[in-house]
Amino acid sequence: MTSLLQIAPTIASYFGVHLVSPAHPIEQILKFAYSHYPVPHTVTLVVIDSLDLKLYYGLGNELATLHELVEQGGLLFECDTVSNHTTPAIASILTGLEPESHGILTSDDVGKSKIKSILELMEEEGKQAGAVIERKGAEPLIGKLSYVYGVKDREGMDIIEYDKIIKEHTISILRNGESVQMVFSHIRTIDRFAHRGWDLHLAATVTDRNVSEVADAVAAREGLLLICGDHQAHLRNRGSRGDRGSRGVGRVPLIVAAPHDINPVSTLNKK
Repeated sequence: MTSLLQIAPTIASYFGVHLVSPAHPIEQILKFAYSHYPVPHTVTLVVIDSLDLKLYYGLGNELATLHELVEQGGLLFECDTVSNHTTPAIASILTGLEPESHGILTSDDVGKSKIKSILELMEEEGKQAGAVIERKGAEPLIGKLSYVYGVKDREGMDIIEYDKIIKEHTISILRNGESVQMVFSHIRTIDRFAHRGWDLHLAATVTDRNVSEVADAVAAREGLLLICGDHQAHLRNRGSRGDRGSRGVGRVPLIVAAPHDINPVSTLNKK
């Protein structure tokens, strides 16, 4: 069984970075990565907030780019989550540790943990990294990463504009960060719409367009693209959300692709 805890160890293994985690790298991803780029190329990791397996499959038409990335030579894993809340889940994705180990359980804990993310570890070993996330989460990374963009949160439907800015900064790093080797970004429209009970078809369509443009930038750079959800969507018809930090509360997709080796991604969802 695959877990989100394995993402950071896999990236660390690919770049030869020392990371302490009880989770093992995903060998299938390493084989895929080295078969495309024996000398490690840039890895872009995009976390799509609340993209669980039910939404991934149920909104397949709206998430056409994600499905095409898999169908045209990519990989798809069904991953166990480590938390049903965003902050500890992303911390686990970036450290390879369970929430109880990294200690980042709420947004108030951000910047207080002594555990270093894969982004920080790469920088310490001379490999440039970048992050494009909400402003409060970005602040502790300033001065630690080569590229940090903190985007001011938006209320209501303005989350669409928020994700547009996240996308634009992510693409900017990929285009202009000549030596950057890892880029992380977090997009949130699906999560906001799920919480509010709004139209998830619209949220998925907006998200897919953003991912498509990021994939184009990854392709132009000849890099690898990893896309995953962070936790089960908080939908009103699903009942309890479970306890903070608990494991096994849901399953999310993890997509791995080399967009440069497939048809132009920006045309995939415009058939």
